[in-house]
Amino acid sequence: MVSKIIKVEFLGKLFLRIGIAIYMWSFVLLSFKLDKDNLWMALVMAYLVIAPGLLMLHYRNAKTGLIGGLGVFLFFLASSVVLIITDLSANVNWSLIYLHIVRDVLLMFASLILIGESLKSMLKDRITAPFPK
Repeated sequence: MVSKIIKVEFLGKLFLRIGIAIYMWSFVLLSFKLDKDNLWMALVMAYLVIAPGLLMLHYRNAKTGLIGGLGVFLFFLASSVVLIITDLSANVNWSLIYLHIVRDVLLMFASLILIGESLKSMLKDRITAPFPK
């Protein structure tokens, strides 16, 4: 029974990592146009490609997953701030502002869950590591 619960939790977190990565990569594909004159735009695109990639590498190295999780968390935090500022300046309906913010806050919380999983995995590796000779 416990092994089935652990398997469901593992699959849920795996799908959450994959879903966040697909969301961020599709954000790059659908939102940005390649402009060779904007260096900052290229840096943002690189960040949006690398951070979810690091998040997906959690199963190889928990520290890498932690760095990716922090990067994804910072992206959703910045995204929610930018959305608040731009939506308020454009006089967008409050219900749309609410939906935009709730989506980013939920994804921020999801990245916190994945950061916690990486920290837990790092702690488990440290505890179960063999003693030095």
